[in-house]
Amino acid sequence: MNRREAIKLTTVVALGTAVSLDAHNSPKKNRIVMTPKDAKNLTKGELKHTPQITLGQKDSKGYTLVEITVGQGGIIHPSTHTHWIDFITLSANGNKVGTSTLEAEISRGTASFSVKLDGVKTLTAESGCNLHGIWTSNLAL
Repeated sequence: MNRREAIKLTTVVALGTAVSLDAHNSPKKNRIVMTPKDAKNLTKGELKHTPQITLGQKDSKGYTLVEITVGQGGIIHPSTHTHWIDFITLSANGNKVGTSTLEAEISRGTASFSVKLDGVKTLTAESGCNLHGIWTSNLAL
């Protein structure tokens, strides 16, 4: 590792927890795409990180409220200085609808989008945990 890389990966101790920082003094983020070992029998850790897609009412203009919460089975992902959901993305039939960027501690792993679902067969939610990677779930319509 050269000097420049070492500076980018400087580790500091904050509140008793070691946190790796990037060149902008922001906590580094794990961008590894994660998959559950058994999609039909998720572990507690997998439940905590897997986005749940919920459909709401359709409005008079034809938009349906799509809510995404990171965590399932009563297990909600934490939002602390060292462990949080930093983004949630929604796609419809593989086309990106939008992304919500979240900040540590002051925001929770939830997002909502108003979407025209005419002709949509699949919704895909993707969430990024700064420590445990990117998690995906799909909802067939």
